[in-house]
Amino acid sequence: MRNWKSFETRDFRGRFESYFGKLCLSVLFAVVAFAASAQDKAVSGTVIDETGEPVIGATVMVKGTKIGTATDIDGRYSLNTPPR
Repeated sequence: MRNWKSFETRDFRGRFESYFGKLCLSVLFAVVAFAASAQDKAVSGTVIDETGEPVIGATVMVKGTKIGTATDIDGRYSLNTPPR
């Protein structure tokens, strides 16, 4: 005859390990998703005037922040925007 107490303990332990593993995997996924959404985004472009000529030294700012840069000799700029 089997010892039912050892069978119940083994069954509980297996279920606990299964749920614990799933919980750890879920928490890891949530942390990775949060970290990925909090990354800066790179923005770049070229500033030109009405005639199509590049604007040298134009200031490009991220609205609502103090983040900005100036265009180079070809009117190009590149900056990183903060996460929303």
